[in-house]
Amino acid sequence: MDKKICFVDLGAYPLIVGKNTGYAGGASVQQVLLADELVKHNYEIIFITYKDGISRIEDIGFIKVIKVYKREDSLKISLLKKSWHIWKSLREADADIYFHESGAPGIVSFFCFITGTKFVRYISSDAEVDENMAKYISKIGRLGNWLDIKLADIVIAQSDFQQRELKKKFGIRSYIVKNAFPLSDQKIPEKSNPPTVLWVSTIREIKEPELFLKLAEAIPDGVFQMVGGIDDTNPGLYNRIKNQAEAISNLKFLGFIPFHKIKDNFEKASIFVNTSKYEGFPNTFIQAWMHYVPVVSLNSDPDEIICKYKLAFHSSNFNQLVEDVRTLLNDIKLREHIGKNGKEYVETNHDIQKVVKKYIDIFENEL
Repeated sequence: MDKKICFVDLGAYPLIVGKNTGYAGGASVQQVLLADELVKHNYEIIFITYKDGISRIEDIGFIKVIKVYKREDSLKISLLKKSWHIWKSLREADADIYFHESGAPGIVSFFCFITGTKFVRYISSDAEVDENMAKYISKIGRLGNWLDIKLADIVIAQSDFQQRELKKKFGIRSYIVKNAFPLSDQKIPEKSNPPTVLWVSTIREIKEPELFLKLAEAIPDGVFQMVGGIDDTNPGLYNRIKNQAEAISNLKFLGFIPFHKIKDNFEKASIFVNTSKYEGFPNTFIQAWMHYVPVVSLNSDPDEIICKYKLAFHSSNFNQLVEDVRTLLNDIKLREHIGKNGKEYVETNHDIQKVVKKYIDIFENEL
């Protein structure tokens, strides 16, 4: 084996075993995809996750999983006790490199500082580096993020914007590595008729799901589809959005669909809409473009790639969002042209076989 890498991602277990549990975060998706690819390059992989299944330590294929506490207990037990569970598991992992993207801020970086092991911090959201967006993160979360970034041996950014902010705010050098996905040579899939407008995310306030409901009401002759799981910190929002969605005749609310089954929804969709207040680089953008689906984003356009590569529209305000979706619904040739642009962009920038080589270069030559 080469180096032993420990991914600290408490929500990753369902993705590793392919379970339908009602939640799948983008950070977890990226780390599991990367881990699966690193296994092929003879890396020993460990994940630290929430407690699920029977055994506390479990071997799943070539991945070892060490579990801390149940996800449903994360809001019940103290921060000190959670930190103790994670610290204990970090010691058990005994890895050469610890890789952390989101959740449990400050714990992994401090462990690596104390033990003298290598720590890689991946920036998953612009809010972690942008002062204007930091208000959406708790004070403890901001402190933990600062500690993670300052103590990291390597910081990996998703975009030029994040890299610039890391240099300006923290005074550190970072590496840009794009999100990775396994690609296929699939031709344009058969789309639903009439065309479907798709929204996929966790139902949380920062994603502003109510704007998608408002969009469906603003275009009553369109067909809309909403996919999303419950955010543990605000389950009431899920129930409210679900009830409101079910009262809109041209909108179908599908609830949570696990990552390994969501492909069908993207294949059949004609337009993908993002309403989040902020993002990092959404996996859903890549999933849409992989399946020839134009992306209409209200706020997020990482490094302005949507505009630069003609991947659809960055609307910037709700009224323009409505007009942009109408434009695409009424022009199949435009949708097809933009869809081809999206597929080409993903193949050039997000092929996991190319991206994993960048990680290996960092792991082998920069640590």
